[in-house]
Amino acid sequence: MFVCLRHDSWGKDVAVVEGCTSLENTDSARGNGGRIFRIGHRGAAGHAAENTIAAIRKGISLGVDFVEVDVQRTRDGRLVVMHDERVDRTTDGTGLISAMTWDEVRRLDAGDGEGVPGVEAVLAEASGRVGVMLEVKAAGIGADLYRAVAMAEFSGPVIYASFLHAEIVAIRRIDPLARTMALVECVPASGAGLARDAKAQMVGLNHEFASADSMATLHEAGVEVWVYTVNEPEMIRRAVDVGADGVISDYPERVAKVRG
Repeated sequence: MFVCLRHDSWGKDVAVVEGCTSLENTDSARGNGGRIFRIGHRGAAGHAAENTIAAIRKGISLGVDFVEVDVQRTRDGRLVVMHDERVDRTTDGTGLISAMTWDEVRRLDAGDGEGVPGVEAVLAEASGRVGVMLEVKAAGIGADLYRAVAMAEFSGPVIYASFLHAEIVAIRRIDPLARTMALVECVPASGAGLARDAKAQMVGLNHEFASADSMATLHEAGVEVWVYTVNEPEMIRRAVDVGADGVISDYPERVAKVRG
């Protein structure tokens, strides 16, 4: 069933999301109240080159609770921090990250002289300073990412997130206590069933589809909800008002840590 529309920046319908329900913001805020988690998107992508050590340091300096980064894998098996399948948009190189070796990737300029970091470098930078939200971007790397975190002896909270829900299921098979987040574009027609199927305690929801009703449905099932990627102050306020437990933003300093 196709019941949920995506929109372009002019408000025109440009795509349809399968099996989702668009819920209007009509009710008062519901949720667990109080603390709001502040998450720096790709480090703090509004202030520094995304998914770089500089962006992570900036996020930490802005007082985030978590830095969110994206994880891909190189041809020779190195886990690296990059959002896109190709390096073209964010570096001075070109081509698929999966077709490049780590030696090739480490020579790229990811902006402002920053390199593309390996996962180990990100964990070392964040350990003991901030939590990490690690988004699995490529199929088949979830279990390896979990092992990399374990080997790094990371100090702090870790959330494994993905739109590829099989990846977070694989992580939960290794560690039933691992904290995982099922990323979705909109609220599924099955409500919290998607999170249960993905064995996730958390849902990451596109802010365009966040409402008091959708938050209540998920909260009543014991699911924590973070919304992405919210940059404008009025939209951040709306996300908080409808009950989001965490807000992922390129400008995390705009997110109040306490529900007002």
